[in-house]
Amino acid sequence: MAIVAAACTSSGTLPTTGAQLVTSTTLSEAATTAPPNHTSTTQTPTTTTAPLAETTNTAPLFEYAVVAEERARRLAIIDPASPCLSDGGTCNLAPILTVELSERPHNLTGVGSVVYATHPAAGSISRVDIAAGDILTAAVGTEPHDIEYDPRVGALYVTDETGRRLLVVDSETLDVIDVVHLPAEPHDLAVADDAIWVTLIGRNELARVSDNQVDLFPTGGSPHDLIVDPNGLIWFSNWGSHVLGVLDSATGTTAEAPAGVAQPHHFAIAPDGVVWLSDNGAAAIVGFTAQPVTVDVGPTPHHLEFVGDTIIVAVSGAGEAVLIRDGHVVARSQLTPGLHGVAAVELTRPLDIADR
Repeated sequence: MAIVAAACTSSGTLPTTGAQLVTSTTLSEAATTAPPNHTSTTQTPTTTTAPLAETTNTAPLFEYAVVAEERARRLAIIDPASPCLSDGGTCNLAPILTVELSERPHNLTGVGSVVYATHPAAGSISRVDIAAGDILTAAVGTEPHDIEYDPRVGALYVTDETGRRLLVVDSETLDVIDVVHLPAEPHDLAVADDAIWVTLIGRNELARVSDNQVDLFPTGGSPHDLIVDPNGLIWFSNWGSHVLGVLDSATGTTAEAPAGVAQPHHFAIAPDGVVWLSDNGAAAIVGFTAQPVTVDVGPTPHHLEFVGDTIIVAVSGAGEAVLIRDGHVVARSQLTPGLHGVAAVELTRPLDIADR
């Protein structure tokens, strides 16, 4: 892939909120040490790239799914509109492109034509421009686990698990531009309209990060992943449990979500606002419509993401990306065991792989 030098920088600020607090601490109180709120770091990336994520004022013309093949150290690019290789009742799709990485990709997020991947074991993250074919990898934190983009500040948020920090990262250079210290190890995160929400390992709490403040909300369980629905409610799964919780941050109360999930895992929001999750204990995904919908996908489903109206599920045990539409499996793409993250990318022109 082409490699081009870059020297861009940007700055990001944490969002502010006026919502009611449950437990409130300043950053210095929440920190295990007492560094300044803003920490400048110098990164030495292994490769560099100039292209930015594609942006457009009109709807994207072409959408693709990106699946993290963690053990194979690569990303698989899938076009939900590709023709079937064979169709014996279920369409079998081949990935249209695979991107080799130097480290194992874990969690993913997509921004325009760019997908970002965390490499927890290597202490790094990668920026892969699917359209341009460029890769940038840089050391970020000690154990970067989850990653999300905040369009309001034009920066990435990364949970640094063993570092007990939330990192604000430049989306083009991968420089760390801000650091928020947390009272426990952060795992997964979600970007809301007024804050960043983080699950804390071993605390039975969610952390809300806003401006220079960390607010803690008890959950009654040990939260794993989370998502913010269109009504502002925070849905969270619990480690090794059948319990699915819903937090109302305005009141600080946590309600148990509808039952019937064996082991809730990861979330996605449908275009119509319906919450979907992978049920690790039932080899299925569940959509919480008025009448919950369960779709069998195979053993150990991990992350899921919407590409248009199609759900892409990384089914780790089967090594398949499973495509679901209108509550039915419509296609499967055979990849490798150990799949994890999924992201959607949007391009303004078809992906051209002829010269790769």
